[in-house]
Amino acid sequence: MQPNSSSYINIHTHFKPQVKDVFAVRNAYLKLDANQLEQLPYAVSVGLHPWHIHQIPLNQLSDRLIDLATQKNVWAIGEIGIDRSIDIPISTQIQYFDAQLNVARALQKPIIIHAVRSVSDLMPYLKKAKVPFIFHGFNGNIQQANELLKYNAKLSFGKVLFDDKMAEVFKQLPLDAFFLETDNASISIENVYQIAAQIKAIPVDELKSVVFNTFAACSKNV
Repeated sequence: MQPNSSSYINIHTHFKPQVKDVFAVRNAYLKLDANQLEQLPYAVSVGLHPWHIHQIPLNQLSDRLIDLATQKNVWAIGEIGIDRSIDIPISTQIQYFDAQLNVARALQKPIIIHAVRSVSDLMPYLKKAKVPFIFHGFNGNIQQANELLKYNAKLSFGKVLFDDKMAEVFKQLPLDAFFLETDNASISIENVYQIAAQIKAIPVDELKSVVFNTFAACSKNV
């Protein structure tokens, strides 16, 4: 189940991995129970997305999350975060995020972040974070990226790399600053690696090694 320096690492996907040389962290949400999670032959992340926080009472969330996140194939907590494009009050979203962040800290798991117009809301948490923050589906500008990188956040890119504006942002990032993902897009992680390697002007094999080293650094306590 563990990747190596020749693996394609897909840090966030909603689909089961289909290819042998792909190491994927699949978003398992909270739909499965602990026994079901344990049977999955791939890595997963578990967490309550801000869109769905009304599905579980806040006073039940931590125990539910701990039950799932202590399974051996759970690599990260997520995707969790704050989304200012939805009607759920920010104060409520923050309560749910904070509860899940506390679980991640207790278990020393990385966090896969869903952030929509909410980086400033999340920055206070990032500044005192004791676990890796991975901003999935990053589509901000280079100034925002650099601000996040000051606090050792990682930025994850997928189909946005096919956009010239985001490709230019990605081009300017240090090699230890990012992950690659497919999320729920109908593209392969191999294609994402190919375009990322072109933007960075390095061979795909070198890019695999770069991303693997970033993954290993984020996995130290997992």
